[in-house]
Amino acid sequence: MTIRLNDGYRIVVAAGCSASGAYAAAELARYLKQITGGSFPVVKDDVPGQDCEILIGKTSRPGTPSGAGLKNDGYVLRTAGKKLFIFGENDRANLYGVYYLLEKYLGCGFYAHDVERVPVNEEACLPEIDEMRISPLEYRETYWYEPYRHEEFAIKRGFNGSWLKPYGSKVGGCVRVDALAHTMFQYVHPDEYFDEHPEYFSMVDGKRIRISTQLCLTNPDVLEITKRKLRQKIRENPDIRIFGISQMDWLNPCQCPACAKIDAEEGSHMGTMLRFLNALAEDIERDYPDVVIETLAYQYTRQVPKITRPHPNVLICFCTIENCFTHPLRRCTKVSPSLWQYFIPGTSVKQDLQEWGRICKRMFIWDYTTNYSFYLAPMINFHVLQDNINFFLENGATALFEQGNAESVSGEFGELRAYILSRLMWEPHGDVSAWMDEFLAGYYGEAAAKPIRAYIDYLADFVERFDIHAGIYDSPKNVIPKAVFPVLDQFWDAAEAAAANGEQLTRIRRSRLQLRFVKLLCKRHTDMDYQETADRFLDDVKKHGITHLREGRSFEEGVAQIGIGCPPVG
Repeated sequence: MTIRLNDGYRIVVAAGCSASGAYAAAELARYLKQITGGSFPVVKDDVPGQDCEILIGKTSRPGTPSGAGLKNDGYVLRTAGKKLFIFGENDRANLYGVYYLLEKYLGCGFYAHDVERVPVNEEACLPEIDEMRISPLEYRETYWYEPYRHEEFAIKRGFNGSWLKPYGSKVGGCVRVDALAHTMFQYVHPDEYFDEHPEYFSMVDGKRIRISTQLCLTNPDVLEITKRKLRQKIRENPDIRIFGISQMDWLNPCQCPACAKIDAEEGSHMGTMLRFLNALAEDIERDYPDVVIETLAYQYTRQVPKITRPHPNVLICFCTIENCFTHPLRRCTKVSPSLWQYFIPGTSVKQDLQEWGRICKRMFIWDYTTNYSFYLAPMINFHVLQDNINFFLENGATALFEQGNAESVSGEFGELRAYILSRLMWEPHGDVSAWMDEFLAGYYGEAAAKPIRAYIDYLADFVERFDIHAGIYDSPKNVIPKAVFPVLDQFWDAAEAAAANGEQLTRIRRSRLQLRFVKLLCKRHTDMDYQETADRFLDDVKKHGITHLREGRSFEEGVAQIGIGCPPVG
Protein backbone atom coordinates (compact mmCIF):
# COMPACT_ATOMS: atom_id res chain seq x y z
CA MET A 1 0.00 0.00 0.00
CA THR A 2 1.37 3.41 -0.98
CA ILE A 3 1.52 5.99 1.81
CA ARG A 4 0.62 9.56 0.86
CA LEU A 5 2.22 11.67 3.58
CA ASN A 6 -0.20 14.59 3.36
CA ASP A 7 -3.13 12.34 4.29
CA GLY A 8 -3.19 13.49 7.91
CA TYR A 9 -0.17 11.60 9.20
CA ARG A 10 1.17 12.11 12.68
CA ILE A 11 4.35 10.91 14.39
CA VAL A 12 4.17 8.66 17.45
CA VAL A 13 6.81 8.07 20.13
CA ALA A 14 6.69 6.23 23.45
CA ALA A 15 5.17 8.08 26.38
CA GLY A 16 8.45 7.83 28.27
CA CYS A 17 10.76 8.37 25.33
CA SER A 18 14.21 9.85 25.82
CA ALA A 19 15.41 13.25 24.71
CA SER A 20 16.83 11.54 21.64
CA GLY A 21 13.46 9.97 20.84
CA ALA A 22 11.78 13.36 21.05
CA TYR A 23 14.52 14.85 18.84
CA ALA A 24 14.05 12.12 16.23
CA ALA A 25 10.33 12.86 16.06
CA ALA A 26 10.88 16.61 15.86
CA GLU A 27 13.44 16.19 13.08
CA LEU A 28 11.13 14.00 11.03
CA ALA A 29 8.25 16.43 11.50
CA ARG A 30 10.47 19.36 10.50
CA TYR A 31 11.71 17.80 7.29
CA LEU A 32 8.33 16.41 6.29
CA LYS A 33 6.84 19.87 6.66
CA GLN A 34 9.56 21.31 4.40
CA ILE A 35 8.94 18.60 1.81
CA THR A 36 5.14 18.49 1.76
CA GLY A 37 4.09 21.78 3.31
CA GLY A 38 1.88 19.83 5.69
CA SER A 39 1.81 19.61 9.46
CA PHE A 40 2.93 16.44 11.26
CA PRO A 41 2.00 16.58 14.94
CA VAL A 42 4.04 14.51 17.39
CA VAL A 43 2.06 12.52 19.93
CA LYS A 44 2.82 9.92 22.62
CA ASP A 45 1.67 6.33 22.34
CA ASP A 46 -0.69 6.73 25.31
CA VAL A 47 -3.20 8.49 23.05
CA PRO A 48 -5.60 6.38 20.98
CA GLY A 49 -4.16 5.17 17.68
CA GLN A 50 -5.25 6.01 14.15
CA ASP A 51 -4.50 4.56 10.72
CA CYS A 52 -2.06 7.20 9.43
CA GLU A 53 0.90 7.07 11.81
CA ILE A 54 4.69 7.04 11.63
CA LEU A 55 5.99 5.29 14.74
CA ILE A 56 9.54 5.89 15.97
CA GLY A 57 11.23 3.45 18.33
CA LYS A 58 9.58 1.08 20.75
CA THR A 59 5.94 2.06 21.20
CA SER A 60 2.88 0.25 22.49
CA ARG A 61 1.29 0.11 19.03
CA PRO A 62 0.59 -3.36 17.60
CA GLY A 63 2.97 -4.37 14.85
CA THR A 64 6.06 -2.69 16.30
CA PRO A 65 9.12 -4.68 15.07
CA SER A 66 10.85 -6.87 17.63
CA GLY A 67 14.34 -5.77 16.71
CA ALA A 68 15.57 -9.36 16.47
CA GLY A 69 18.91 -9.56 14.71
CA LEU A 70 19.77 -5.88 15.03
CA LYS A 71 23.32 -4.93 15.98
CA ASN A 72 25.83 -2.14 15.35
CA ASP A 73 23.08 0.52 15.61
CA GLY A 74 20.94 -1.28 13.05
CA TYR A 75 17.35 -0.34 12.35
CA VAL A 76 14.22 -1.47 10.56
CA LEU A 77 11.93 0.52 8.26
CA ARG A 78 8.63 -1.30 7.72
CA THR A 79 5.19 -0.37 6.47
CA ALA A 80 2.09 -2.17 7.68
CA GLY A 81 -1.05 -0.93 6.00
CA LYS A 82 -1.00 2.84 6.38
CA LYS A 83 1.49 2.74 9.23
CA LEU A 84 5.27 3.19 8.97
CA PHE A 85 7.54 1.84 11.69
CA ILE A 86 11.07 3.19 12.24
CA PHE A 87 12.62 0.92 14.83
CA GLY A 88 16.27 1.05 15.87
CA GLU A 89 18.44 -1.04 18.13
CA ASN A 90 18.85 2.05 20.32
CA ASP A 91 17.93 5.75 20.41
CA ARG A 92 20.77 6.69 18.08
CA ALA A 93 19.66 4.05 15.60
CA ASN A 94 16.14 5.52 15.54
CA LEU A 95 17.68 8.79 14.35
CA TYR A 96 19.68 6.96 11.71
CA GLY A 97 16.43 5.42 10.50
CA VAL A 98 14.74 8.83 10.25
CA TYR A 99 17.54 10.31 8.14
CA TYR A 100 17.81 7.21 5.95
CA LEU A 101 14.08 7.42 5.24
CA LEU A 102 14.49 11.06 4.24
CA GLU A 103 17.48 10.31 2.02
CA LYS A 104 16.49 7.11 0.28
CA TYR A 105 12.73 7.45 -0.01
CA LEU A 106 12.14 11.21 -0.01
CA GLY A 107 15.12 12.56 -1.93
CA CYS A 108 16.90 14.55 0.78
CA GLY A 109 20.66 14.96 0.81
CA PHE A 110 22.85 15.83 3.81
CA TYR A 111 26.25 17.08 2.63
CA ALA A 112 27.46 19.39 5.41
CA HIS A 113 25.93 20.85 8.53
CA ASP A 114 24.78 23.85 6.48
CA VAL A 115 24.42 22.29 3.01
CA GLU A 116 21.38 20.10 2.39
CA ARG A 117 18.96 19.19 -0.35
CA VAL A 118 15.30 19.06 0.69
CA PRO A 119 12.98 18.66 -2.28
CA VAL A 120 9.49 20.18 -2.25
CA ASN A 121 6.73 17.73 -3.14
CA GLU A 122 3.20 18.17 -1.80
CA GLU A 123 2.31 14.75 -3.19
CA ALA A 124 5.24 12.92 -1.57
CA CYS A 125 4.46 9.22 -1.12
CA LEU A 126 6.21 6.20 0.32
CA PRO A 127 6.10 2.72 -1.26
CA GLU A 128 5.75 -0.47 0.74
CA ILE A 129 8.94 -0.81 2.75
CA ASP A 130 10.46 -3.74 4.60
CA GLU A 131 14.14 -3.00 5.08
CA MET A 132 16.63 -3.91 7.80
CA ARG A 133 19.87 -1.96 7.71
CA ILE A 134 22.94 -2.99 9.71
CA SER A 135 26.47 -1.63 9.47
CA PRO A 136 29.28 -4.19 9.39
CA LEU A 137 31.12 -1.97 11.89
CA GLU A 138 30.41 -1.61 15.59
CA TYR A 139 32.45 1.63 15.70
CA ARG A 140 32.40 4.23 12.91
CA GLU A 141 34.32 7.49 13.14
CA THR A 142 35.94 9.90 10.76
CA TYR A 143 38.07 12.73 12.08
CA TRP A 144 36.92 15.28 9.51
CA TYR A 145 35.80 18.78 10.42
CA GLU A 146 32.11 18.63 9.52
CA PRO A 147 31.07 15.51 11.47
CA TYR A 148 33.57 16.14 14.25
CA ARG A 149 32.46 19.72 14.92
CA HIS A 150 28.73 19.16 14.36
CA GLU A 151 27.35 16.12 16.15
CA GLU A 152 23.86 16.53 14.67
CA PHE A 153 25.42 16.25 11.22
CA ALA A 154 27.56 13.27 12.30
CA ILE A 155 24.38 11.39 13.20
CA LYS A 156 22.83 12.27 9.84
CA ARG A 157 25.83 10.58 8.27
CA GLY A 158 25.58 7.47 10.45
CA PHE A 159 28.73 7.89 12.55
CA ASN A 160 28.72 6.62 16.14
CA GLY A 161 32.23 7.28 17.44
CA SER A 162 33.79 10.49 18.69
CA TRP A 163 36.53 9.67 21.16
CA LEU A 164 37.82 13.22 21.62
CA LYS A 165 34.45 14.96 21.76
CA PRO A 166 31.58 12.59 22.68
CA TYR A 167 28.08 13.21 21.35
CA GLY A 168 25.37 14.44 23.69
CA SER A 169 22.23 12.61 24.81
CA LYS A 170 20.04 14.55 22.36
CA VAL A 171 21.46 12.53 19.47
CA GLY A 172 21.68 9.28 21.40
CA GLY A 173 25.28 9.55 22.54
CA CYS A 174 28.08 7.57 20.94
CA VAL A 175 30.28 4.54 21.49
CA ARG A 176 32.63 5.91 24.12
CA VAL A 177 36.34 5.20 24.09
CA ASP A 178 38.68 6.45 26.77
CA ALA A 179 42.00 7.63 25.36
CA LEU A 180 42.25 5.83 22.04
CA ALA A 181 45.95 6.42 21.32
CA HIS A 182 49.34 7.20 22.91
CA THR A 183 48.10 6.90 26.47
CA MET A 184 50.74 5.13 28.59
CA PHE A 185 51.70 8.33 30.39
CA GLN A 186 48.13 8.71 31.67
CA TYR A 187 49.05 5.82 33.95
CA VAL A 188 52.80 6.11 34.56
CA HIS A 189 54.13 9.55 33.68
CA PRO A 190 57.84 10.42 33.85
CA ASP A 191 57.06 13.74 35.55
CA GLU A 192 55.51 11.80 38.41
CA TYR A 193 57.78 8.77 38.61
CA PHE A 194 61.08 9.15 36.77
CA ASP A 195 63.10 10.94 39.47
CA GLU A 196 62.54 8.17 42.02
CA HIS A 197 61.95 5.27 39.63
CA PRO A 198 63.84 5.61 36.36
CA GLU A 199 63.54 1.81 36.07
CA TYR A 200 59.86 2.33 35.12
CA PHE A 201 60.92 3.79 31.78
CA SER A 202 62.80 2.80 28.64
CA MET A 203 66.39 1.73 28.69
CA VAL A 204 67.97 2.82 25.40
CA ASP A 205 71.62 2.11 24.65
CA GLY A 206 72.13 1.03 28.26
CA LYS A 207 70.62 4.13 29.86
CA ARG A 208 67.16 4.89 31.26
CA ILE A 209 65.79 7.90 29.37
CA ARG A 210 63.26 10.49 30.45
CA ILE A 211 62.70 12.41 27.20
CA SER A 212 60.78 10.64 24.41
CA THR A 213 60.66 7.53 26.55
CA GLN A 214 58.26 4.58 26.71
CA LEU A 215 57.44 2.35 29.69
CA CYS A 216 59.45 -0.65 30.82
CA LEU A 217 56.68 -3.20 30.36
CA THR A 218 58.41 -6.00 32.27
CA ASN A 219 58.65 -3.95 35.46
CA PRO A 220 56.05 -5.38 37.89
CA ASP A 221 55.46 -2.02 39.55
CA VAL A 222 54.44 -0.49 36.22
CA LEU A 223 51.83 -3.21 35.84
CA GLU A 224 50.48 -2.74 39.37
CA ILE A 225 50.25 1.04 39.02
CA THR A 226 48.43 0.67 35.70
CA LYS A 227 45.99 -1.85 37.19
CA ARG A 228 45.15 0.50 40.03
CA LYS A 229 44.68 3.58 37.86
CA LEU A 230 42.70 1.72 35.22
CA ARG A 231 40.30 0.39 37.85
CA GLN A 232 39.84 3.95 39.09
CA LYS A 233 39.06 5.11 35.53
CA ILE A 234 36.51 2.35 35.07
CA ARG A 235 34.75 3.28 38.32
CA GLU A 236 34.68 6.96 37.35
CA ASN A 237 33.40 6.29 33.81
CA PRO A 238 30.72 3.59 34.05
CA ASP A 239 29.41 4.42 30.55
CA ILE A 240 32.76 3.66 28.90
CA ARG A 241 33.63 0.09 28.00
CA ILE A 242 36.75 0.59 25.83
CA PHE A 243 39.93 1.91 27.44
CA GLY A 244 43.01 2.64 25.36
CA ILE A 245 46.47 1.77 26.66
CA SER A 246 49.18 2.18 24.07
CA GLN A 247 52.71 3.42 23.36
CA MET A 248 53.53 7.08 23.08
CA ASP A 249 53.83 8.62 19.63
CA TRP A 250 57.56 8.15 19.14
CA LEU A 251 60.10 5.32 19.11
CA ASN A 252 62.43 4.19 21.94
CA PRO A 253 60.90 0.90 23.17
CA CYS A 254 62.63 -0.41 26.25
CA GLN A 255 65.84 -2.40 25.59
CA CYS A 256 66.50 -3.58 29.13
CA PRO A 257 67.55 -7.25 29.36
CA ALA A 258 64.07 -8.45 30.43
CA CYS A 259 62.21 -6.57 27.67
CA ALA A 260 64.83 -7.42 25.05
CA LYS A 261 64.61 -11.13 25.89
CA ILE A 262 60.82 -11.22 25.39
CA ASP A 263 60.91 -9.16 22.21
CA ALA A 264 63.60 -11.44 20.79
CA GLU A 265 61.48 -14.51 21.58
CA GLU A 266 58.42 -12.91 20.00
CA GLY A 267 60.21 -11.38 17.01
CA SER A 268 58.38 -8.10 17.66
CA HIS A 269 58.28 -5.30 20.21
CA MET A 270 54.59 -6.16 20.46
CA GLY A 271 55.77 -9.12 22.55
CA THR A 272 56.32 -7.08 25.71
CA MET A 273 53.30 -4.91 24.99
CA LEU A 274 50.89 -7.79 24.53
CA ARG A 275 52.12 -9.77 27.53
CA PHE A 276 51.74 -6.65 29.66
CA LEU A 277 48.22 -5.97 28.37
CA ASN A 278 47.12 -9.60 28.68
CA ALA A 279 48.13 -9.59 32.34
CA LEU A 280 46.24 -6.35 32.82
CA ALA A 281 43.18 -7.67 30.96
CA GLU A 282 43.05 -10.89 32.98
CA ASP A 283 43.09 -8.89 36.20
CA ILE A 284 40.41 -6.40 35.09
CA GLU A 285 38.18 -9.11 33.65
CA ARG A 286 37.51 -10.58 37.09
CA ASP A 287 35.47 -7.55 38.11
CA TYR A 288 34.68 -5.93 34.76
CA PRO A 289 34.12 -8.72 32.22
CA ASP A 290 32.65 -6.34 29.62
CA VAL A 291 35.57 -3.88 29.64
CA VAL A 292 37.83 -3.97 26.60
CA ILE A 293 41.46 -2.79 26.59
CA GLU A 294 42.48 -1.32 23.24
CA THR A 295 46.06 -0.94 22.09
CA LEU A 296 47.86 0.15 18.92
CA ALA A 297 49.66 -2.08 16.46
CA TYR A 298 51.66 0.90 15.32
CA GLN A 299 55.14 1.36 13.90
CA TYR A 300 57.43 -0.73 16.13
CA THR A 301 54.50 -2.77 17.55
CA ARG A 302 52.87 -3.39 14.17
CA GLN A 303 54.15 -6.95 13.73
CA VAL A 304 52.30 -9.91 15.20
CA PRO A 305 54.34 -11.60 17.95
CA LYS A 306 55.32 -15.22 17.31
CA ILE A 307 54.01 -16.64 20.59
CA THR A 308 51.58 -14.46 22.50
CA ARG A 309 48.00 -13.92 21.36
CA PRO A 310 45.62 -11.17 22.51
CA HIS A 311 43.43 -11.97 25.51
CA PRO A 312 39.75 -12.02 24.46
CA ASN A 313 39.16 -8.56 25.95
CA VAL A 314 42.22 -6.98 24.31
CA LEU A 315 41.34 -5.11 21.12
CA ILE A 316 44.11 -4.53 18.58
CA CYS A 317 43.95 -1.18 16.77
CA PHE A 318 45.97 -1.66 13.59
CA CYS A 319 47.45 1.52 12.08
CA THR A 320 48.15 1.85 8.36
CA ILE A 321 50.39 4.90 8.68
CA GLU A 322 53.39 3.81 6.61
CA ASN A 323 51.65 2.62 3.48
CA CYS A 324 51.01 4.30 0.14
CA PHE A 325 47.61 5.98 -0.03
CA THR A 326 47.28 6.44 -3.79
CA HIS A 327 46.94 2.70 -4.44
CA PRO A 328 44.79 0.04 -2.75
CA LEU A 329 46.47 -1.56 0.22
CA ARG A 330 45.72 -5.09 -0.96
CA ARG A 331 47.96 -4.67 -4.01
CA CYS A 332 50.51 -2.04 -2.97
CA THR A 333 53.34 -2.62 -0.51
CA LYS A 334 55.19 0.64 -1.15
CA VAL A 335 56.27 2.63 1.88
CA SER A 336 55.80 6.36 2.22
CA PRO A 337 59.25 7.97 1.67
CA SER A 338 58.69 10.28 4.62
CA LEU A 339 58.22 7.29 6.97
CA TRP A 340 61.14 5.05 6.04
CA GLN A 341 62.66 5.67 9.47
CA TYR A 342 59.75 3.82 11.10
CA PHE A 343 59.54 0.95 8.67
CA ILE A 344 60.40 -2.59 9.80
CA PRO A 345 62.42 -4.36 7.07
CA GLY A 346 61.04 -7.60 5.72
CA THR A 347 57.40 -6.78 6.41
CA SER A 348 54.59 -4.80 4.85
CA VAL A 349 51.50 -3.10 6.21
CA LYS A 350 49.38 -5.47 4.12
CA GLN A 351 51.12 -8.59 5.44
CA ASP A 352 50.93 -7.48 9.06
CA LEU A 353 47.26 -6.58 8.76
CA GLN A 354 46.47 -10.01 7.33
CA GLU A 355 48.41 -11.75 10.10
CA TRP A 356 46.54 -9.82 12.81
CA GLY A 357 43.29 -10.64 11.04
CA ARG A 358 44.05 -14.35 11.29
CA ILE A 359 44.44 -14.27 15.08
CA CYS A 360 41.91 -11.60 16.15
CA LYS A 361 38.15 -12.13 16.30
CA ARG A 362 37.60 -8.40 16.19
CA MET A 363 39.96 -5.64 15.20
CA PHE A 364 40.05 -1.87 15.19
CA ILE A 365 41.55 -0.13 12.14
CA TRP A 366 43.12 3.32 12.31
CA ASP A 367 43.36 4.56 8.73
CA TYR A 368 44.54 7.92 7.33
CA THR A 369 42.81 10.05 4.71
CA THR A 370 44.64 13.36 4.40
CA ASN A 371 48.14 14.77 4.08
CA TYR A 372 49.15 15.79 7.60
CA SER A 373 52.09 17.96 6.56
CA PHE A 374 50.08 19.68 3.83
CA TYR A 375 46.37 19.82 4.72
CA LEU A 376 45.66 21.87 1.58
CA ALA A 377 47.32 19.39 -0.78
CA PRO A 378 45.16 17.20 -3.04
CA MET A 379 44.81 13.79 -1.38
CA ILE A 380 44.40 11.52 -4.38
CA ASN A 381 42.69 8.60 -2.65
CA PHE A 382 39.00 8.58 -3.58
CA HIS A 383 39.61 5.67 -5.93
CA VAL A 384 41.09 3.51 -3.14
CA LEU A 385 38.77 4.18 -0.19
CA GLN A 386 36.24 1.47 -1.02
CA ASP A 387 38.80 -1.22 -1.75
CA ASN A 388 40.71 -0.44 1.42
CA ILE A 389 37.61 -0.57 3.63
CA ASN A 390 36.60 -3.89 2.13
CA PHE A 391 40.13 -5.20 2.67
CA PHE A 392 39.88 -4.18 6.33
CA LEU A 393 36.54 -5.96 6.68
CA GLU A 394 37.85 -9.08 4.99
CA ASN A 395 40.60 -9.20 7.60
CA GLY A 396 38.39 -8.95 10.66
CA ALA A 397 37.82 -5.24 11.14
CA THR A 398 34.83 -4.46 13.34
CA ALA A 399 35.75 -0.85 14.15
CA LEU A 400 37.09 1.88 11.89
CA PHE A 401 38.61 5.29 12.56
CA GLU A 402 39.29 7.19 9.34
CA GLN A 403 41.51 10.04 10.49
CA GLY A 404 41.32 13.24 8.49
CA ASN A 405 41.60 16.96 9.23
CA ALA A 406 39.19 18.02 11.95
CA GLU A 407 41.33 20.97 12.99
CA SER A 408 40.07 23.24 10.25
CA VAL A 409 37.50 23.74 7.54
CA SER A 410 38.80 21.90 4.49
CA GLY A 411 40.43 23.69 1.59
CA GLU A 412 40.46 20.44 -0.33
CA PHE A 413 37.66 17.84 -0.43
CA GLY A 414 37.18 17.09 3.27
CA GLU A 415 33.39 17.33 3.10
CA LEU A 416 33.20 14.93 0.15
CA ARG A 417 35.60 12.48 1.77
CA ALA A 418 33.60 12.40 5.01
CA TYR A 419 30.44 11.81 2.98
CA ILE A 420 31.91 8.92 0.97
CA LEU A 421 33.40 7.32 4.09
CA SER A 422 30.08 7.56 5.93
CA ARG A 423 28.31 5.72 3.11
CA LEU A 424 30.99 3.04 2.89
CA MET A 425 30.79 2.35 6.61
CA TRP A 426 27.20 1.20 6.07
CA GLU A 427 27.39 -0.07 2.51
CA PRO A 428 30.95 -1.20 1.77
CA HIS A 429 29.94 -2.54 -1.65
CA GLY A 430 27.84 0.49 -2.63
CA ASP A 431 28.13 2.67 -5.71
CA VAL A 432 30.86 5.19 -4.84
CA SER A 433 30.69 6.83 -8.27
CA ALA A 434 26.98 7.56 -7.88
CA TRP A 435 27.50 8.84 -4.33
CA MET A 436 30.23 11.16 -5.52
CA ASP A 437 28.07 12.56 -8.33
CA GLU A 438 25.21 13.13 -5.90
CA PHE A 439 27.42 14.96 -3.41
CA LEU A 440 29.15 17.13 -6.01
CA ALA A 441 25.81 18.22 -7.47
CA GLY A 442 24.37 18.95 -4.03
CA TYR A 443 27.41 20.73 -2.65
CA TYR A 444 28.85 22.60 -5.65
CA GLY A 445 25.82 22.70 -7.97
CA GLU A 446 24.79 20.41 -10.80
CA ALA A 447 26.63 22.30 -13.54
CA ALA A 448 29.85 22.73 -11.56
CA ALA A 449 29.81 19.08 -10.47
CA LYS A 450 30.88 17.81 -13.90
CA PRO A 451 34.22 19.63 -14.21
CA ILE A 452 35.04 18.97 -10.55
CA ARG A 453 34.34 15.27 -11.07
CA ALA A 454 36.56 15.40 -14.16
CA TYR A 455 39.34 16.93 -12.04
CA ILE A 456 39.06 14.16 -9.42
CA ASP A 457 39.03 11.44 -12.08
CA TYR A 458 41.97 13.00 -13.92
CA LEU A 459 44.16 12.90 -10.81
CA ALA A 460 43.13 9.34 -9.95
CA ASP A 461 43.94 8.22 -13.49
CA PHE A 462 47.21 10.15 -13.40
CA VAL A 463 48.62 8.41 -10.30
CA GLU A 464 47.53 5.03 -11.64
CA ARG A 465 48.87 5.59 -15.15
CA PHE A 466 52.27 6.81 -13.99
CA ASP A 467 52.43 4.57 -10.89
CA ILE A 468 52.85 7.48 -8.49
CA HIS A 469 52.94 6.51 -4.82
CA ALA A 470 52.38 8.94 -1.98
CA GLY A 471 52.06 8.80 1.78
CA ILE A 472 50.48 11.07 4.33
CA TYR A 473 53.42 13.42 4.80
CA ASP A 474 54.84 13.62 1.26
CA SER A 475 55.11 16.90 -0.60
CA PRO A 476 52.52 17.33 -3.37
CA LYS A 477 55.36 18.66 -5.52
CA ASN A 478 56.48 15.03 -5.85
CA VAL A 479 53.01 13.89 -6.92
CA ILE A 480 51.59 16.50 -9.33
CA PRO A 481 54.02 17.90 -11.95
CA LYS A 482 53.87 21.43 -13.32
CA ALA A 483 53.06 20.09 -16.79
CA VAL A 484 49.48 19.21 -15.80
CA PHE A 485 48.66 22.52 -14.07
CA PRO A 486 47.02 24.06 -17.19
CA VAL A 487 44.71 21.05 -17.57
CA LEU A 488 43.75 21.13 -13.89
CA ASP A 489 43.10 24.87 -14.02
CA GLN A 490 40.68 24.35 -16.91
CA PHE A 491 38.52 22.10 -14.74
CA TRP A 492 38.32 24.70 -11.98
CA ASP A 493 37.75 27.55 -14.43
CA ALA A 494 34.78 25.65 -15.81
CA ALA A 495 33.44 24.93 -12.34
CA GLU A 496 33.63 28.58 -11.30
CA ALA A 497 31.91 29.69 -14.50
CA ALA A 498 29.11 27.18 -13.86
CA ALA A 499 28.33 28.28 -10.29
CA ALA A 500 24.66 29.14 -9.97
CA ASN A 501 25.01 31.41 -6.93
CA GLY A 502 27.48 32.99 -4.55
CA GLU A 503 27.37 30.14 -2.04
CA GLN A 504 28.31 27.58 -4.66
CA LEU A 505 31.06 29.82 -5.98
CA THR A 506 32.49 30.23 -2.47
CA ARG A 507 32.61 26.46 -1.95
CA ILE A 508 34.19 25.95 -5.37
CA ARG A 509 36.87 28.56 -4.73
CA ARG A 510 37.61 27.15 -1.29
CA SER A 511 38.20 23.69 -2.77
CA ARG A 512 40.26 25.19 -5.60
CA LEU A 513 42.77 26.34 -3.00
CA GLN A 514 44.27 22.84 -3.21
CA LEU A 515 45.51 23.45 -6.75
CA ARG A 516 46.63 27.00 -5.99
CA PHE A 517 48.59 25.58 -3.07
CA VAL A 518 50.49 23.05 -5.19
CA LYS A 519 51.22 25.68 -7.84
CA LEU A 520 52.58 28.01 -5.15
CA LEU A 521 54.81 25.28 -3.74
CA CYS A 522 56.23 24.73 -7.21
CA LYS A 523 57.03 28.41 -7.77
CA ARG A 524 60.54 29.68 -7.11
CA HIS A 525 60.94 32.17 -4.30
CA THR A 526 63.02 34.27 -6.68
CA ASP A 527 60.17 34.70 -9.19
CA MET A 528 59.14 38.33 -9.56
CA ASP A 529 55.50 37.62 -8.71
CA TYR A 530 56.17 35.09 -5.96
CA GLN A 531 55.49 37.28 -2.92
CA GLU A 532 52.37 38.82 -4.44
CA THR A 533 51.04 35.36 -5.33
CA ALA A 534 51.82 34.04 -1.84
CA ASP A 535 50.20 37.01 -0.08
CA ARG A 536 47.05 36.77 -2.20
CA PHE A 537 46.84 33.02 -1.55
CA LEU A 538 47.21 33.38 2.22
CA ASP A 539 44.62 36.17 2.30
CA ASP A 540 42.15 33.92 0.50
CA VAL A 541 42.92 30.99 2.80
CA LYS A 542 42.07 33.16 5.81
CA LYS A 543 38.91 34.54 4.16
CA HIS A 544 37.67 30.99 3.73
CA GLY A 545 38.06 30.32 7.46
CA ILE A 546 40.95 27.87 7.16
CA THR A 547 42.94 27.90 10.40
CA HIS A 548 45.46 25.06 9.98
CA LEU A 549 47.80 24.23 7.11
CA ARG A 550 49.35 21.19 8.78
CA GLU A 551 48.65 18.92 11.73
CA GLY A 552 49.01 20.33 15.21
CA ARG A 553 50.42 23.67 14.12
CA SER A 554 49.00 27.17 14.25
CA PHE A 555 48.38 28.97 10.98
CA GLU A 556 51.55 31.03 11.40
CA GLU A 557 53.65 27.97 12.28
CA GLY A 558 52.30 26.13 9.25
CA VAL A 559 53.12 29.03 6.94
CA ALA A 560 56.68 29.19 8.27
CA GLN A 561 57.32 25.44 8.23
CA ILE A 562 55.93 24.94 4.75
CA GLY A 563 57.85 27.99 3.58
CA ILE A 564 55.09 30.11 2.06
CA GLY A 565 56.50 33.56 1.42
CA CYS A 566 59.89 32.57 2.80
CA PRO A 567 62.27 29.60 2.71
CA PRO A 568 60.90 26.63 4.78
CA VAL A 569 62.12 26.14 8.34
CA GLY A 570 61.98 23.22 10.74
